[in-house]
Amino acid sequence: MDWFEKSLPDVQFIKDRLQQIIPENVDDANHARNITAARTVFVMLYGLAVQGQPARIRPSTVTVMTDAQSTKHSRSDRESWLKTMQGAKKPNLPDRWYSENTREPIRDDTIATLKQIGAVEEAGGIPTTSSKPRYYLDKEFADLLNPKLRGKELEKTITRWRSCHLAKAALILQELKEQERRSEIVIEYGNKKRSLAPGKSSVLTKAALEVFANKFLKEPTVLLISESAEKIHMEEAKILERLNLVINPKKTLPDLLILEKDPFRLVFVEIVHTDGPISNSRKKELLELARDNELSEEQCAFVTIFASRSDPAYRKVHRNIAWGSFVWFADEPNRIIYLIDVKSDERYSLNDFLKQS
Repeated sequence: MDWFEKSLPDVQFIKDRLQQIIPENVDDANHARNITAARTVFVMLYGLAVQGQPARIRPSTVTVMTDAQSTKHSRSDRESWLKTMQGAKKPNLPDRWYSENTREPIRDDTIATLKQIGAVEEAGGIPTTSSKPRYYLDKEFADLLNPKLRGKELEKTITRWRSCHLAKAALILQELKEQERRSEIVIEYGNKKRSLAPGKSSVLTKAALEVFANKFLKEPTVLLISESAEKIHMEEAKILERLNLVINPKKTLPDLLILEKDPFRLVFVEIVHTDGPISNSRKKELLELARDNELSEEQCAFVTIFASRSDPAYRKVHRNIAWGSFVWFADEPNRIIYLIDVKSDERYSLNDFLKQS
C-alpha cells in the first residue's frame, strides 16, 4: 500500500514541500510553487490520481474541493467524493475552493507547468476536446511529498529527482544559489586556489574563472581579481610587473582582468549581480587603462557576466551594455552573446555572421 492511501499531508505542508523541491529559477516556477499548485497536487493525492492507480482528475475537480472535505481521509470518503464530483450531476457547493471558471487557469498555468517539469502526467488516447479526466501525479514526484521523508534522505531524493527532470540551466542556478550560502567561496584557476568572501559576486567570479575562461579562452592568465578589501593581490602584482603592465589601483578597475596569450589580448570582465555592466562609458574608462599600457582597442575584449537571462540584474541593465562587447550567463555556459557594432562604412550580410558562428 502506498503512503498516500493511508494518510495525507495538508495543503500548507504540500506548498512548503513544493518550494523545497522546485527552484525559483525554473520557467514559470510560481505556477508550480504557489497555493493553487499545492491544492492541485493535494486533490490528485486525495483522489488517488497517482501513477499506478486507476484514478485521474480534470482541472474542474480541483475547484470543487472544500476545506471540510479535505479533512475526510478514509478511502471510501475519497473514492465516493471523486466519483460524485466527476459525475454528470455534481452538487452546488457554496464553500468550494474555486469558482467553475477557474478550471482554465488551473489547466493552462498550474497543471501545464507541473507537466513541464515531470510532476504531472496526462493519460494518452483522450481527445483534446473531451472532458474525460486525464491528469495524475508522477509516482516518483508524489513520493517526494511523503511527510516521513525528511532530512538528508529528503535532500538526496530531491537532488536525484531534479537531475532527472529539471533543465540544466535551472540546476546550475540552484547550485549557484547554494554556493552563496557557504562561509567562503574557493576558486581554482591555473594551478592556484583563492578564497573569496561569500556572496553572489564571488559565486559569479568563480563561474567566470573556472567555466567561462576555460571555455572561451585558449590560454587564460588571471592578471587581476579586484576585491574591495584588496584591489590588486600580491601574486597578481608580480605577474603584472613581469608583463610590464601598469595598473593603478586608484583608477577604475575591472572586476577581473584576464590575459589571452595568442593573440595577445586583455580581457576586461565585469561581474553583475546588481549593477555595473560594461556600458559605453565603462568601456571608455577601461580603454584608458589599456592605452596607458600602449595597447589598442583591437587588443582588448570586454565581457559582462550575469547569473541568468532571467536575473533581475540583467533585465535592469541590458540596455546599457556596450556595443562591441560580450555577454555570458552562468546558467548557459556553452553560449555567449556578442553585440556586434558594424561601422557605417562596412557592409555585412547575415551569412557573413553565420559563417563566424
